[in-house]
Order: sequence, then C-alpha cells, then structure tokens
Amino acid sequence: MTRELTPKEQKVVQAFEAANPGLGAVAQQNILNPTSGWSETIADMDEADIPEQASSGSARNSFMYRRIG
Repeated sequence: MTRELTPKEQKVVQAFEAANPGLGAVAQQNILNPTSGWSETIADMDEADIPEQASSGSARNSFMYRRIG
C-alpha cells in the first residue's frame, strides 16, 4: 500500500523533475522506501530550504539535502 506524499515531499519530487524529466519518479521511489531515510530527512527540513530545482553533485547520492548521502 502506498501512502500520499506530504506537501514538502511533493516539492522535492517536483524539484527533481524540474532538474531532469524522469528524476521525479526516482525521488518519489526513494521517499516512499522506508529504509532510505529520505522521508525523515525531508520532514526535518524547513520548507524554505527545499530548492525549486535539484542541482547535480557528486555520485555519492548527496544531492544537496542535509543528512542524505
């Protein structure tokens, strides 16, 4: 059973999709994965800290949000 994304989680998915079409689906998968830690990290963030578009970074999966990577 899949849960609904929170508004902050939806904003993260939109940021990834804006960076590169198709990445939004990957971000959503990671958010809904209970062992990834993405949903907890996003919940701990201020909404103002979520950028409009994700930026590229290193290959370590540290895409720019704190505590992920």
